[in-house]
Amino acid sequence: MKSNKQRRAEIKARRLERAAASAARLRAKDVRLPQPDFGFALGCEPADRSVLKQYNNTYGVLPAFYVARPFTCRDCGAEELWTAKQQKWWYEVVHGHIDSRAVRCLACRRARRERLRNTGPGANLLGEQTDRLRALGATKPNARAVAEVEAALESKWWSLRVLAIQTMARWGGESNLAKLHELMTARPAGGRRYFAWERVAADAAKSALMNRERWP
Repeated sequence: MKSNKQRRAEIKARRLERAAASAARLRAKDVRLPQPDFGFALGCEPADRSVLKQYNNTYGVLPAFYVARPFTCRDCGAEELWTAKQQKWWYEVVHGHIDSRAVRCLACRRARRERLRNTGPGANLLGEQTDRLRALGATKPNARAVAEVEAALESKWWSLRVLAIQTMARWGGESNLAKLHELMTARPAGGRRYFAWERVAADAAKSALMNRERWP
């Protein structure tokens, strides 16, 4: 019987093989299918160019979709896979530059974050603010905490905005719950390709309200 570690290794190897095959097929430029449809046929994630244009000052062509990218970890040399969903999150939620690429595996990223945490305050601003918001959700709100959450809702990092929404749900109260319902009702119409902040906020508010009773 195979161990869980062996199964994970096999799954990872199959994903890498599929990613390499997809990349080769994309390079072949099969003219029988339009490029966007070709991308979806390979199981890729559609890109929202309207979001990418807001946060990327580039003269290059923005992608119509994301395809899984195999890469070698810069630190440990492990063969890894940057999935299409991870790329969509990086470019459209965190707003990473469109020319940036994954260079480290999960274990090495965590180790690097831990090293940054130990180099002094301010070295990992996003991580510090993330920890702060999570801690605020477990305490009773005061004027300073409310101000921090309101500031996080205007952050350039969408991940902090989502944490601010979760914190409001944890706090509860008529005013906070009303704001969350407003975010839900403001959800824009649109297909899968529409990935504006209003949609992310509405989904985060809905999830936070549904999970309120599960939180300690």
